[in-house]
Amino acid sequence: MSPHSSQFSRAALLGALLLASSGCGPGNVEVGAIADEDIGSTESPLLFGALAGQTIRATEGVNFRTAPSTTASVIRLINVGEQATVVSETPSNGFYQINVGGTVGWSHGDYWELVPRLYVNGYLLSPNQEKWLRWVAAKTVPRLTGTRDERLDKAARVSWWAMKEGVWDLGYNRPNPTSNPQSWSSCYYAPNNVDLWPLDTCNNGGGAWQVGLAGIQVNPNSRTVASLESTALSLYPGSTVTAIMEHTARTAGFPTGSTEFTSIVNSTGNLRKSWLLRNHGVGFQLQAQTVYSECVVGGYSWCYGSGHTWYPANRYASSGSAMNNSLYNIRQHLNNLAP
Repeated sequence: MSPHSSQFSRAALLGALLLASSGCGPGNVEVGAIADEDIGSTESPLLFGALAGQTIRATEGVNFRTAPSTTASVIRLINVGEQATVVSETPSNGFYQINVGGTVGWSHGDYWELVPRLYVNGYLLSPNQEKWLRWVAAKTVPRLTGTRDERLDKAARVSWWAMKEGVWDLGYNRPNPTSNPQSWSSCYYAPNNVDLWPLDTCNNGGGAWQVGLAGIQVNPNSRTVASLESTALSLYPGSTVTAIMEHTARTAGFPTGSTEFTSIVNSTGNLRKSWLLRNHGVGFQLQAQTVYSECVVGGYSWCYGSGHTWYPANRYASSGSAMNNSLYNIRQHLNNLAP
């Protein structure tokens, strides 16, 4: 991850990606109390974010059962490498309903992984990258403001940024306190990035502090709690800030009543700013314009170039051309996957 993640190519984006990030009202969001459809599955670390219809494969031998319980009858033993299709993204006791060769049953998510099928800039996405790209298509694109094309543009830009920064590979290629990027926070203490516990704040004098699925900077000296709460309310019409904070905590994997949940909902100051930005809608909505102005238009050094030799930046940000190709591919995938 770049130590200059706080800012964001001269090369123009292809086609619709040149659209500005103007918003003209929320797209397809529910009114009233916030449903937890944003959460996906939190009970299984390996299948967190799994969506119905996705292909998964067994990471070791695992029982295929008639019900979501270790006491349920075993249909058969599934071997390592066998594939199945997710029937429902909502787990029960960590078990997922899956289809194996035409037979529907249940198996525990800890013994499965997603099978990546999507390519960006010529590279097959990692299981985590594809998992989160599909999650963003299903959950985040409908949450943003603007026309569908504008929402796809925003989601594509921020997905590219988070992907090349390595945020979506948490739990895959670096030590971290959680494999759910929505709870994630990284503080740049020169010369290293340090993963923070979700209730910690970054005290590096206003330097890079990157949070959430969007990999957005908290920028404690320039963002205010009031402005972030206003953005959140605009994305969740008819809701309250407290309900949004509760929803964000659950989406990050902290159940109602847990110490983390209560601390997040009642947070103040910079910690509250960081958690408002960790809401996927708020993070993507605000980060989209930054990526557009600093990377797509400005071509800043932290966006792409010869210094991006580390994985995964070397795949998606080695040059302006790599960035443009990646953005184009990501938007294509989102267009195909999003409602």
